[in-house]
Amino acid sequence: MNALILTLFLGGLAACIASGTSVLAALLFGLVCFAGQALLQGHGLHALAGMMWSGVRTIGHILCLFALIGLLTGVWRAAGTIPCIIHLALPLVDPSYFLLWAFVLCSGMSLLLGTSFGTVSTLGVICMLLARAAGLDEGPVAGAILSGIYVGDRCSPLSSSAALVSALTRTSLYDNIRLMWRTAALPLGLSCLAYGLLSPSGNAPVTSAISDTLEQHFVLNGWTLLPALCVIALSLLRVAVKKVMLVSIVLGVLICLLVQRLPLEEVLRCLVLGYASRPGTEMLAGGGLVSMASVGGIVLLASSYAGILEATGLLRGLRQAHAWLANRLGRVRATVLASIPLSAISCNQTLAIILVHQLCSPAHSNRSEMAMVLENSAVLVSVLIPWSIAGSVPCAALGVDASCLPYAWYLYLVPLLTVLWPAWMTGRRQGI
Repeated sequence: MNALILTLFLGGLAACIASGTSVLAALLFGLVCFAGQALLQGHGLHALAGMMWSGVRTIGHILCLFALIGLLTGVWRAAGTIPCIIHLALPLVDPSYFLLWAFVLCSGMSLLLGTSFGTVSTLGVICMLLARAAGLDEGPVAGAILSGIYVGDRCSPLSSSAALVSALTRTSLYDNIRLMWRTAALPLGLSCLAYGLLSPSGNAPVTSAISDTLEQHFVLNGWTLLPALCVIALSLLRVAVKKVMLVSIVLGVLICLLVQRLPLEEVLRCLVLGYASRPGTEMLAGGGLVSMASVGGIVLLASSYAGILEATGLLRGLRQAHAWLANRLGRVRATVLASIPLSAISCNQTLAIILVHQLCSPAHSNRSEMAMVLENSAVLVSVLIPWSIAGSVPCAALGVDASCLPYAWYLYLVPLLTVLWPAWMTGRRQGI
């Protein structure tokens, strides 16, 4: 029966991929399947509700954090914070090392925003437009951008995936980030070296037209950078992430009203529905509370599985297989390898993180180790699955296909180095 239930769930996921239906529909179908299995085993409705709540309560505060991320990404657009960062960053681009600069700039933007989709839809799109104008090969450029936008997705205090990992493993977000930066040094250095060596000579990208367009629609000065600067300063002081975001959102709203001179109703609409672009600023559209609705729904549904899967024993066989593999390869290597098929069937980063944690956490007695393995595997491996929205959505935004994935070297280097040197890449020197 367990095999049949899992087959039905995977079939629902496959049907969603084939039809283009939202993954939320497959998760709802899966919840019905798993709940039905629990009822057939004799668990009552009250017990079933308790199982679902036991999973949801572990990530309840994450839903609040997702809402704050949505508000922040909307107001940063309207306040001119993102346009100002782009305006200051583009003149730094050296056409002789375009791939390197695309990677570095997208990495920096993703660290500030904490979102891969927000970075690719703004600075990433601009870098691709410049590359096309210069006649550069789109594949390597898109790969460099894809690598860069996921640097912050792994290491930023504003990252929803980093917050989710911290909540699931019950570890400190800032402690995790400190370890992630230490373990990211080698893959970041190797990625920069590779993109620097591969950067072809091309015509100088024309950045003045983009800067002029941004200056026409926004007031760009030091005030507009305050929301980003406060995030950096307060994060260094290890202020709670929610407080950091609230301060940045309030500053953004004030700048919208006092510097950009936007009506209050337009600011409120940006907070909820996201920034509505004007002609010439289409790449800035997005953000807002509604932008996090889908990922919030995925987390809510997927987390409700946890208690049901435990009570019905659906994961027991898979955990035994993982334990067998861990005894032969080591628990870290076994978890990284397990993240590949789990990411393939998840179709998105959030569900991949939750499934890898549910399946592999019993093998890891150290919670910090589990957090680092999740960051080094499911967070990045899911991007390399061609049909996963973690990679397909950024590729669609850039106007390229999955042929750019082999050039996303940072996404390969982190899990590969974790397999080769698990003790170093999880922040521990022994016990792996």
